[in-house]
Amino acid sequence: MGKAEEWGIRAIAFDIDGTLYPKWQMDVRLAAASILHLPFSLRYNRIRQRIREEDGMKDIPVSSLEALRRRECIMMYGTDAKLDHFIGKEERVLRKPWERLFRSIRPFPGMRSCLEEASEKYRLAVLSDFPIGSKLKALGVEDLFEYKASAEDSGALKPSPVPFRVMLGVLGLEPGEVLYVGDSERKDIEGASNAGLRTALISTSSHKVYSIADTVFSSWDEFRDTIIR
Repeated sequence: MGKAEEWGIRAIAFDIDGTLYPKWQMDVRLAAASILHLPFSLRYNRIRQRIREEDGMKDIPVSSLEALRRRECIMMYGTDAKLDHFIGKEERVLRKPWERLFRSIRPFPGMRSCLEEASEKYRLAVLSDFPIGSKLKALGVEDLFEYKASAEDSGALKPSPVPFRVMLGVLGLEPGEVLYVGDSERKDIEGASNAGLRTALISTSSHKVYSIADTVFSSWDEFRDTIIR
């Protein structure tokens, strides 16, 4: 009996970046693509980190992507009068290049076959921080997920419990019935655990990793053998 069955899991939800594929692949591509807009990119990343720190794991009200972008704009420029400019630059500098560069990303070995096997026993979901766009299609797994959403859609960023709560509401499940799988201890594991979900951390580090996750795995073959089967 796999751990998912042992825990009474009914659905398994996944992060995307760093979980379904090695995150370094996109980091390298984005670093090269954003070099011409480095000041904006660095400031944008600092703003999002500040939002994570300010909101922490507080159960704030559900909001919207529009509200989140307005908040980011105010942090960036001190006013929301430049909202259209901010959204346009965000799309041009970050989101569109991300979408284009993702076409050359390669998933972790065995990921598709493992998800296929998991889908025979569990409902599958995706909850990412960044927009999903065509990522799942590029990775060849779009057809396997019942629920697909970005944390941004709820106006929050992981580790906030808000996107997890929204996902649970749509799935109609209790927190303990969902296993969340991610690669970030803070955003994925601590965030999902705080929301009451079971958690699994994927870590390809050659060193022993400390984690509050319910389980840690290093490959999709290990995930299949220990959690699914």
